[in-house]
Amino acid sequence: MNTKFKILLATDYSEAVMNAERYAVQFAKATESLLCFMHVYNPALPARNKSYQNIIMEKAGMENLKLQKHCHRLLQTLEINPDELLTEIIVREGNNAGKLIRKEAKEKGIDFIIVGTHGVSDFSDLFFGTHTWDVIKKSTVPVIVVPGDAMFTGFKNIVFGTEYREGEMPVLNYLVQFAKHFESEITVLHATNYALSKELEKVMYEKFKSDLHVKILYQNIKMKLIKSENIVQGLNKFCKNNEIDLLVVSPEKPFLLEKIFSPLNSIVRKMSFYTTVPLMSIPDFYNPEYLEFWQHFAQGEYVNEDF
Repeated sequence: MNTKFKILLATDYSEAVMNAERYAVQFAKATESLLCFMHVYNPALPARNKSYQNIIMEKAGMENLKLQKHCHRLLQTLEINPDELLTEIIVREGNNAGKLIRKEAKEKGIDFIIVGTHGVSDFSDLFFGTHTWDVIKKSTVPVIVVPGDAMFTGFKNIVFGTEYREGEMPVLNYLVQFAKHFESEITVLHATNYALSKELEKVMYEKFKSDLHVKILYQNIKMKLIKSENIVQGLNKFCKNNEIDLLVVSPEKPFLLEKIFSPLNSIVRKMSFYTTVPLMSIPDFYNPEYLEFWQHFAQGEYVNEDF
């Protein structure tokens, strides 16, 4: 396989991200890709008898060495020779990890950001979110969320969770190009609890299916509708029963005021916490080669971040 991607792995050395690290290494090795290990550390505290500039430099050096050793141990554990994998070490100082990760991804032309799931302990955690959700909702590149027990086995079977939206067609076109590298089969799946009437649901399903066959030129693609009172559980159950390697979603843009109560974004948000298979989030209208994507993306006021 001659495919090469630029992959950015965000690590905080926590147990929650350990499996994402292994997944990222195996993904990068299988595709002969560049893997950038990135860690964001808190600003250094002033110390007596030392200039603040010296403290900053010492702290940066220590963090860089720490990440290098961490990566070396990771490759040893996976029995991978460092010469077999192209890697880069990135350490950044700051209090907003999500913003720094997104900034680095944009500046380096990263193809995928990989993060781990951190779970939730109560409703307030779910409501206000985590670094993982912060990266997903504002990222201009695809983000892969790796659950604690997921293994990289390639991308033979991919599911795309659809809400019948216009912005999903460019995403599906991008996903097809990705799938061709792995000869993947794509299932475009809509999970419904029939909040709409069955008649309207059928009309929307058939229209999107018709558009799909006209606009998406890929032999190994099919569409399916499932019923589930709990959409998140329904998606997870389908993925488990059908041995799905990757579940793909496309959060609607823009996230004006975060659209906390938007049904779609609520589902994507919950999936980022509770997914049982690797979850890839691709920005709405994703096509970085065309200005149209950036125009759509820039509609959200959150995009104009002060880096």
